[in-house]
Amino acid sequence: MFFIFGVAPRTIKTETGQFLCPVCKTRCAYEIKVQRQFFSLFFIPLIPLGKAKTGLVTCLNCHTQMPHMVLENQN
Repeated sequence: MFFIFGVAPRTIKTETGQFLCPVCKTRCAYEIKVQRQFFSLFFIPLIPLGKAKTGLVTCLNCHTQMPHMVLENQN
């Protein structure tokens, strides 16, 4: 019998919205994606391992990734 197993990251989109991007200076859409390690069997993620990493805010206009703090300064 032959098994293929391993650990791989999986990215999940957790939040979307609009904000004023400090890089491109426009009001545009953003998304926050979180990565988490999963144990996989035959390339299918089965069991989550550890905690999710802190998500980065990605501007969908200029595709710049920024820390979560940029959303706190929005009015």
